[in-house]
Amino acid sequence: MIYLAALTALVAAGGVGLLSVILKNRWPGKNKISKALEALKKETIAIAGELVPIGQEELEDFSSKQINKSFKKGMVISAKGAFTTIFHEPLMAYNYKKYIGGGPWQNALLFIMTDKHEFTYWLQKSGTEIFIDGNRVGNLKKDNVLYGAKRKKALAKIGTPKNELTPIFIYDKEVGSLSNKTLVGKDLGARAFEFLKDKFTREEKLLFLAIAGLQLVMREIDQKKK
Repeated sequence: MIYLAALTALVAAGGVGLLSVILKNRWPGKNKISKALEALKKETIAIAGELVPIGQEELEDFSSKQINKSFKKGMVISAKGAFTTIFHEPLMAYNYKKYIGGGPWQNALLFIMTDKHEFTYWLQKSGTEIFIDGNRVGNLKKDNVLYGAKRKKALAKIGTPKNELTPIFIYDKEVGSLSNKTLVGKDLGARAFEFLKDKFTREEKLLFLAIAGLQLVMREIDQKKK
């Protein structure tokens, strides 16, 4: 009721143009999210170029350095780019759009793609819904635990940062860490991850990329917001 009353008052005051902009940039709601994500996907494909397949070697050479990077801040916030290896090979492209209301982790959509997989995120106050290749994986809550969509058990966890590393757990086992040194300056070209195992199962790799990709993008957003 309060929202409707505010819109009515805005129209009465002659703010039809502003109202149109607000309505266009508010959170799309479940019925329109698919259309919004499809638009993000098309834009991401345009900036991605030819992404290199991510094998174990590419995971180890993954950096925070980006190409085709852009950031726009206004009534909405949008950010795009493609992360590369330390040898400047594009691996992972992303497209983030923050709608009106809340902080960077609220009322936002994120689309990430690699050469074979697509990761989509609905960032909301209640947590971040994560989808891999169109399948709902679970919800990343404020306690930094990804709870499964079906059995609600912990699939992954972002640990407490220590010694310039943020550990990532898959099924309660620490598999690797996200480097905290690669945020600014010359260290952007350094390796973004450190691993505790030589090989991943397909599921472990997808979960790691889903969590690590989200963290890399949101670090970028948080840095730009300061």
